[in-house]
Amino acid sequence: MFMIVGELINSTRKRVGQAIANHDEAHIRELARRQTDAGADVIDLNAGQSVSRELDDLLWLIQIVEDEIGHEVRLAIDTADPDVMAGAIGACSSNPVMNSISNEPAKLSLINIAADCGCDVIALAMGETGMPRTAADRVRETVALLEKCDEAGLARERLYVDLVCMSVASSPDQGLELLEAIRRIRSELSVKSLVAVSNVSFGLPNRRLLNRTFLTMLIEAGLAGAILDLTDPGIAEALYAARTLLGADDFCMDYIRHYRTAAQS
Repeated sequence: MFMIVGELINSTRKRVGQAIANHDEAHIRELARRQTDAGADVIDLNAGQSVSRELDDLLWLIQIVEDEIGHEVRLAIDTADPDVMAGAIGACSSNPVMNSISNEPAKLSLINIAADCGCDVIALAMGETGMPRTAADRVRETVALLEKCDEAGLARERLYVDLVCMSVASSPDQGLELLEAIRRIRSELSVKSLVAVSNVSFGLPNRRLLNRTFLTMLIEAGLAGAILDLTDPGIAEALYAARTLLGADDFCMDYIRHYRTAAQS
């Protein structure tokens, strides 16, 4: 199953940060509903913009989003703070996704939380030797991460390794390096890969065109999940079309269902 993580409820987005600070319930409900109706499997919740209020803000988000969508989709708790992660996971009424652990020393305790909680986990392939730049860097970071997860008893089938998508505006080779990393992770390590697709277009015009074009290339390379804005019709079309053409959509049912839903809206 290709895991689609909705990215819109993130406090680094100005409008969302304001909504969290002001407890603008209507705006958060709208974002949760739109992403759910668009077909997201998971809705990411990030309240890290205000460190002193992060746990309280996350608990508020969990309450509002669960009240709006129930158990229609899972939540992803997006924090680097182990105490905040533990508190937020405990507040979820169903099994969430942890986003994210990594090789960074400050995040190592998150691996133990992940091993104990039984959640699916998004794990960043970075931190052992810094920010990865090449496909080889990403593979090395993934190997180091898997070793730590194995030691903690975190089952590999619960992992989606985020291979760190970076903008091609400042590093033109990053698209090719990421695609190669996905192919190598899939063939050499047999672990699922995931990326935050919109990072690739940061700083460039017509970002949606770049995002949806790159998404089709990522899927062909073997991507198993993505953090993206599925409410963008163009990226949704690219996702379902690519998976259908690559034989990853049984009997084209997801593709057909998407167009039936779109025609009714």
